[in-house]
Amino acid sequence: MGLCHFSGWTTQIAACIVASLPVFMAGIVLGWPSPVMEYMSAGHAPLSLTPAQMSWMVACIDVGNFAMAVPAGWLMDRIGRKYAVVTSAPLMFAGWMFILFGRQAWCLFVARLFQGFSVGIAWVVVPAYVGEMASIRIRGKLSLLVQISYALGLLFSYSAGWLLGDYTALTAVSACVTVVSGALFLFLPESPYYLMLDGRPDEAAMCLWSLRSYTDDDLQTELLTVKYSISNDRTKGSVGDLLNRDRRPLVIVIVLAVLQMACGASVLEAYAATIMSGTHISANASAVYLGLVVLVAAVPFALVVDRCGRRPLMIVSCFGTAACHAAMATVLWRRDVVGRSWQPLFWPIAGAQFFINIGLMPLLSVVQCEYFPSDTRALADTAVVLAVTITSTVMITIYQPVADALCASANFGIYSAVSLAGGLFCCLFMPETKQKSFAEIQMDFHKTKRAANNGVHKLCDYQEI
Repeated sequence: MGLCHFSGWTTQIAACIVASLPVFMAGIVLGWPSPVMEYMSAGHAPLSLTPAQMSWMVACIDVGNFAMAVPAGWLMDRIGRKYAVVTSAPLMFAGWMFILFGRQAWCLFVARLFQGFSVGIAWVVVPAYVGEMASIRIRGKLSLLVQISYALGLLFSYSAGWLLGDYTALTAVSACVTVVSGALFLFLPESPYYLMLDGRPDEAAMCLWSLRSYTDDDLQTELLTVKYSISNDRTKGSVGDLLNRDRRPLVIVIVLAVLQMACGASVLEAYAATIMSGTHISANASAVYLGLVVLVAAVPFALVVDRCGRRPLMIVSCFGTAACHAAMATVLWRRDVVGRSWQPLFWPIAGAQFFINIGLMPLLSVVQCEYFPSDTRALADTAVVLAVTITSTVMITIYQPVADALCASANFGIYSAVSLAGGLFCCLFMPETKQKSFAEIQMDFHKTKRAANNGVHKLCDYQEI
């Protein structure tokens, strides 16, 4: 059973929303430590962890994410995008069961490891699936669903943690979300692009017709041209292809992946409540407000990503983040002067969250799908997840030691410098890909002449799936 019953953009949007649910679940588990650490500090949890154990509990999800990155890339090419997404639900559910019934620290470590496996599948498969399902005119906007789902997951975890105020209730509700999401995954259609590569052109044609609402002539023209155009993609790309032929896009995307976490995004998510502790505003309430900021950032992104382009958004995001982190470092440095007032702390953090989420966070999932041909896309997605995971783990695990050895402001000074360097990198090396088909993007990267005949131009819309 699939979602190929409606027409045009409706089916594309519905399929991409359901496919983005693993990222929603990822947002829940990545935001979960924020309220839970407050529960533990207040003695409202069935177990307690030392500060070192808390750091590793947060980081364990990145270990699982790292371990699953390579298998997830293989899985999406072996069994398809749909069933790769389906496998994320039982792994996530197993993690919640360990948390619900475990009463020792190792139970949380194992739980977060399982959930990390699920997150690894989400970050590898979902951006590729959404990019392949979306037509060229709305590819940037539909890629926003990945970031919105992630932001909603964070907000769900923050707000449920604040409103429920109970460790067991928060875990049980989160587990129920996983069950519902897993059931919806079964109704997903397979990616038409994968179906064509897998030698099932009839199924690809049917789903493509439903997704795009093509006339018979347009569909036939595209199918005939695509049959020829993907002939080289039937041979799976190798690591050598990725490192040699696709070296330039790979370097750009890996730098953006490292930048995404090195700018402090993962630290703000995990320690949002802790950073605001000691002020007149509730720590969990501040985390909810910051989650709302992430959602607000989706509005300008949706309005300009397919108009102004990816590159300008990324540059503004980097420089804006650098400025906010510099302000945050200054406030923390003079915290004795600021006192318990919440505003001097909240607004720089909110500003950083806003700027991170108009470019650094959502655009990575867009460009990692756009920059690579289908034969190396899974390998590239795997490389991106590995880069994000390693960087996130490093940033989370060193946050507290750096704060203890130097001061909390030192962390944000580092994030500001990294964001500034990232903005300069984007100015110099990041290409623009708005309103371009996958074929045109590859031509730009490899400096190949664009074909001028109409048949190729008609193909472009199909090549992007």
